Amino acid sequence: MILIKSNADDYSTTQVLKWLVHFNKKFLRLNNSTLLKHLEIKDDTISFVYGNQKVILSDVSKYWYRRGRWDTFSRKQLRHIQDKKLNTYLNFFNKEVERDVIATLEKSLFSKSLNSYQTSSNINKLDVLKSCKELGIKTPETLVTNSKEALKDFVTTHTTIITKAVNNLDPNIKGNVFADLMTKKITLENLDTLPKTFNISLFQNLVEKEFEIRSFFLVDTFYSMAIFSQNDEKTKVDFRNYNMKSPNRCVPFTLPTSLASKLRELLKIYKLNSASLDIIYTTDDEYKFLEINPIGQYDMVSKPCNYYLDVEIANHLAS
Repeated sequence: MILIKSNADDYSTTQVLKWLVHFNKKFLRLNNSTLLKHLEIKDDTISFVYGNQKVILSDVSKYWYRRGRWDTFSRKQLRHIQDKKLNTYLNFFNKEVERDVIATLEKSLFSKSLNSYQTSSNINKLDVLKSCKELGIKTPETLVTNSKEALKDFVTTHTTIITKAVNNLDPNIKGNVFADLMTKKITLENLDTLPKTFNISLFQNLVEKEFEIRSFFLVDTFYSMAIFSQNDEKTKVDFRNYNMKSPNRCVPFTLPTSLASKLRELLKIYKLNSASLDIIYTTDDEYKFLEINPIGQYDMVSKPCNYYLDVEIANHLAS
């Protein structure tokens, strides 16, 4: 049986499962609303109950962590506790226990896994940049600071810089407020609006590019696409600021062998056998690595380049 952990509304998961149905493969999809009931870890056996079915992890042939959090209990169970300190403590205690239990569960599936919650949810961008330096992978000049003075010196040195999220958070909507986490340009003129200190933020020099590359890595193969985003002011800084009226030209691309080899080593450090990678090809004919996204959508690479990644993932899970 193939075990899949995802969210109920994830389109890519659904497309892969259609192929598994076509291949006549047995699978179980656990969504973000699925609780692991009657979970047992006894000696070398780990099991839980889904519906009326007992699932024993040793019977799992492949495990695909796509997205979402593993839950062993409903947070709603604690709502009746009026004491705020006790409520906070019990939430914290349960999360800590849950973390160790899920780590044990996924460890038992590691040799059969296409990624895991443990590896995909804990990518530290700053640590990745450090690893790139050690592997000889070029990256933009980077500053992390909460000081306006330090930021001003950085802008003065590089003239134009960008800022982006320090970690891989999803955009958030709370009521009428939308937290936009896209890359933004910063110049000396922008600094006047900032206070002397602010929340810790990540800044990089703005790299002039010929084109961007989004590469999806699956097991040992890179499926890459060149995105000619620099020709459109709307997408020049961040191609995710899509221009639906006049989309960027996107074509299949092959990474240089030396760069692909270094990127494989980078992914091995973080125990990832599936991830999306963002790279820039600069006007100075250099490749500069931006970041790893273990969970990012791959459909935007698959369709324009006819890679049929849903089939490739399904084939891997079915093998």
